[in-house]
Amino acid sequence: MRERYYILILLIILCSVIFMTIAGNNLKGNLSKIKSYDNKIKTAQEKLNSARILEEQLSQFALVIDNSLTKAPSFSFDEINQFKTYIGDMANQSAISINRLSDSNKFSTPGLIETTLNMELEATYIQAGQFISALESMDHLVKIHALDIAPAQILNKKDTTVASGPNRYKVTIEMSIFKVKKEV
Repeated sequence: MRERYYILILLIILCSVIFMTIAGNNLKGNLSKIKSYDNKIKTAQEKLNSARILEEQLSQFALVIDNSLTKAPSFSFDEINQFKTYIGDMANQSAISINRLSDSNKFSTPGLIETTLNMELEATYIQAGQFISALESMDHLVKIHALDIAPAQILNKKDTTVASGPNRYKVTIEMSIFKVKKEV
C-alpha cells in the first residue's frame, strides 16, 4: 500500500513538473508576444507623433500659401490697410511707437504682386528684435529689404548725464509683402 502512495506521490510530482514546464513555456511565449506588440505600439506611436508635428507645420505652411495666392492684379486698399493695422497692433502690444508707416507698390517680376512698406519705429533693442520676429512670422510672404538701427537721441559731448532706463533706438525697416498670381 505504501508503494502505491509513493507511486501516486511521484505521479503528482511528475504531473506538477510537467504542468509547470508547459505553463512556463506558454507564459514565456505570451510575454515575448506582449513585448513584440509593445515595441510595435511604441513605433506606431512615434510615427503618429511625428505625423502630427508635420501636419501642424504643413498646415501653417498651407496657410501662408493660401494667403499668398491671388487672381487680382494688385493689392487692394483693404489688404494694405489690413497689413498696416496688423503692424500697428503688433507695435501697440510691444509698446513700440511708430513714427512713420508708408506703403508703395513696386514693380516686380511677372507672376508676383509686391507692395513695399517703409516704417520708422522707436523701441528698445529687445522690442525691435521681437517686432522683427513677429513681422517674419506673418502668414504672408514677407521680405525685409533694409533694416537700420540707430540711437534715438545722440547725446552732446557737454551732456554727461545718461537717462535712466533702457536705451531707445530709431529703427527703420523697408519690407515687401508678396502675393503670387494664380494661373487661370
